[in-house]
Amino acid sequence: MTETTHPSTPSARRSLDLWLTMWNTDGEIARQICADDFRIHFAVTEPDGSTPADDIRTADDFARYLAWWHGQNPDVVFTPVADAIDGDHGRLLWDVESGGTRAGGVDVFDFDLDGRVRRVWSVGGRRSMRS
Repeated sequence: MTETTHPSTPSARRSLDLWLTMWNTDGEIARQICADDFRIHFAVTEPDGSTPADDIRTADDFARYLAWWHGQNPDVVFTPVADAIDGDHGRLLWDVESGGTRAGGVDVFDFDLDGRVRRVWSVGGRRSMRS
């Protein structure tokens, strides 16, 4: 019989709850909520067509990326729409607003045993997730 071990739900909840705070205010939060082997996969590119997030391999890399991203997007605000945690996995629906335009997206998470984010897949769209 195989025993399945899941992350600490309160720790995963904390990581999920801080995710948009990190995107809105402080990229240093990545060092607290992301696992050492963190990876993020975006479905979109930067406006110039580049994909700098493809080089992220650690929580430190992600914190540096977020510092750069905040500099490029100072007026962007993310708001949560809905979320869920199921064992090793989580989901977050969000809206993003910039310059009076609102869009939405979804992030899908894998957590480590400490409830930190190991992997995330992020897809943004052109309409609000509240629609």
